[in-house]
Amino acid sequence: MRINKLNFQLNLTEWVMTDFKMKACMIDISRFRVPTMERMKLMLKNISETGYDTVFFNIEHTFKIPEHPMIGFEADGFEMMEFKEMSDFADGINLSLVPLIQSFGHMFHILKWDEYDNLAESDDKWSVSVSDQTYELIDDLYMRASQVFNSEYIHIGGDEVYDMATGKSAPLLQYITKDELFLNHILKLKEIAARHDRKIVLWGDMIDKNPEVMKKLGSDTVVCYWNYDFKEMPESYKNIDAKILVCPGTNTWKSFFPRYDYAVRNFKLMKERADELKAFGFMITDWGDAGHIHPFSITENLFNTAFKVLNDDLVEKNYVRDEINNIIKRLDEVHYADYLNSVCVRNKPEYVTKLLFHDNPFSGKCFADQSVLMLNGLLDRIGEVRRSLKGVEFNNEFELDIKLFADQTILFKKKIELHLAIRKNSAAVKVSRLIEEYIVEQRRWFADYMKSWLASSQPMGLYFHIHFMKKIERDLLHSQYKHYGTEYEKIPKKNLYDDPEYLNLFSVGNADALKKLWENALL
Repeated sequence: MRINKLNFQLNLTEWVMTDFKMKACMIDISRFRVPTMERMKLMLKNISETGYDTVFFNIEHTFKIPEHPMIGFEADGFEMMEFKEMSDFADGINLSLVPLIQSFGHMFHILKWDEYDNLAESDDKWSVSVSDQTYELIDDLYMRASQVFNSEYIHIGGDEVYDMATGKSAPLLQYITKDELFLNHILKLKEIAARHDRKIVLWGDMIDKNPEVMKKLGSDTVVCYWNYDFKEMPESYKNIDAKILVCPGTNTWKSFFPRYDYAVRNFKLMKERADELKAFGFMITDWGDAGHIHPFSITENLFNTAFKVLNDDLVEKNYVRDEINNIIKRLDEVHYADYLNSVCVRNKPEYVTKLLFHDNPFSGKCFADQSVLMLNGLLDRIGEVRRSLKGVEFNNEFELDIKLFADQTILFKKKIELHLAIRKNSAAVKVSRLIEEYIVEQRRWFADYMKSWLASSQPMGLYFHIHFMKKIERDLLHSQYKHYGTEYEKIPKKNLYDDPEYLNLFSVGNADALKKLWENALL
């Protein structure tokens, strides 16, 4: 077998090929980063050329329908006719587009509005209750989705229903079990979807410990077996009539930098399980939890890698140069931080560097958990990232996005050095200088991040990131005054974003919203 040379020079093992009936990926547009229409069409084109035949959209509240004007009122998103435009475009490139409309849990962004809080199961407003009013809302959503999406399926969600039957629906548990309540709700959703000539897809995690319930879903239902780590596979997937989609993950979410090596190992494991289950197909998931930091070029690159692994495809496409592979490897070695103390993030080493980036170097618990030896090891790894950049030219969107992550990592080095200076009780004048240098460099980096964001994504999601960038500054300046009694001297009173070069970045989107963003982003 010829070795396929791509990210990290993957050595693909021999597998018995499964004849997948669905080769899918999932794009999350519900967590702050929503693509522009132009970028969305380019992404669909790239996905189709890779070999996928189906794209799921996790849309939650990022769609606009006339019957429910409050849904998505505060967020970037698409009108229904814009989804129709995408769907028509997808028809021309042999892609099926499936809406993922959460219909049980993950409903906060709808239930938070007064118009819908009567549907909530509990005060958490996480899940809908089992009620006629709930089904009326869902019928409206499915009706509109079926009018504009070209797939025969609707993904009804159904994962992580944490507060199921803990409130309004709790009396039903006198007569049925929680699993039966879940099944009855899913069958009702299936009935609603059928009214609109659609079949359902759902996540399997809420009932995959109960094989008897799994067996009652029906052979026309598609169940998603998702696993983004290396957990054992529940036995219930091995003997059900429903079709199975095996769902690995890109492992891009919540962390400072996508977990490339971890993701590839997950792809390989789930390929083996897909073959074992003789799965109907696969769906590569790309979630945007914690602000959807990673840009779409990263998603496309990982979708390409995953497709090769899941299909044993030997065609080299979107080849990544050795120099870029080396930078990715060095970034992975920094940000999958199993060499640091990760108790502050529940022993998940993939999240430590992101927390440290946002942590207060004066008082942050995550900083306090690290020894000087650990932090020096982190600095050494960042030094390897810096060295890997020497002499490299960055020529396309993906390479420039990798450069942006590398630049942020080098900025992160300054914050580690600031913390170490504080830990050594360095002179106030030195610490103040390091704070001011850090803030100015962070603003320069974030201006580049905003420019990258607005080149591909709708603008409102930047509120989330500006909030956290400002919080980092406030923490530093407040601590400087608290500990040393000094205030900043050399930091510009206004952010660097008000330079004419960056003013043009805000020529898109809602003018009033962007004016507010602009004003609130200034120190």
